[in-house]
Amino acid sequence: MPARLAPDQSRGYLIPIGTQARPDGYGEVFRRLLAMFSQRPQVVVITAQTPGEAPADEVETALLSLGAGQVHRLALNNRGDCDHPAALTLLERADLAVLSADNPLRLSTLLGGTQLARLLRRRNADGVAVAGIGPGAAILAEHMLAGGAHGPTPRMGSVTLAPGLGLSNRLVIDQGGAGADRLGRLLAALALNPFALGIGIDPDTAAFIGPDNVVDVVGHGGITVVDPSDVGHSNVAEAGPAGPISITNLRVHVLVHGSRYDLDFRRSIS
Repeated sequence: MPARLAPDQSRGYLIPIGTQARPDGYGEVFRRLLAMFSQRPQVVVITAQTPGEAPADEVETALLSLGAGQVHRLALNNRGDCDHPAALTLLERADLAVLSADNPLRLSTLLGGTQLARLLRRRNADGVAVAGIGPGAAILAEHMLAGGAHGPTPRMGSVTLAPGLGLSNRLVIDQGGAGADRLGRLLAALALNPFALGIGIDPDTAAFIGPDNVVDVVGHGGITVVDPSDVGHSNVAEAGPAGPISITNLRVHVLVHGSRYDLDFRRSIS
């Protein structure tokens, strides 16, 4: 669950960002990200270090080149790293936290239940923006879409849901693969949990979710919003393993750069 807000406090932005498809794919998104700050922000990039793998620094390099003040990389190797005073101090001093992961389950299982995870929720409740890049975007939600099958038709067992950070308890986020695959996974996830909204994010595209729960779309692609609030019939209780899921009366919005969507009222904004 998101941390409680102080009476006079606004929550910070949540920014799920799709994967990178072109060399300068994140340029427009990162420029908008850094434009939220009146001065050059201090950024911490939190990632899961895969044993034996050299750390990539594309995100840090891009942020610095576009105007970030300092960018600190916090590479987590084990859960103990999440309780280290130096790691907590980096996050306490940051103006922006960025979660970057190739494998969302690895990062979420390192973070879950640690002091660093609790501090991330508190800092976001205090107004600090938190972004998730690529698979790191899914971790922002309480119900993390950790993986799934290919194909546009939702099927039982076709998605893997795991606990995320819980910075939002109203979203399920999918940023991976082709658009048809994202839609199939989101439909399967929402059939199991029709409380949530599904958001599918194209490469080189971001959803800037403000404290007022209004989404601004930025980037070269689009986002797909799947709203199950008026869902009708669903056969999830009867469908067998790997069986196709029937679900009716969903609302689907496709939003591109400059589009806005109100999560509270579940409608697009002109």
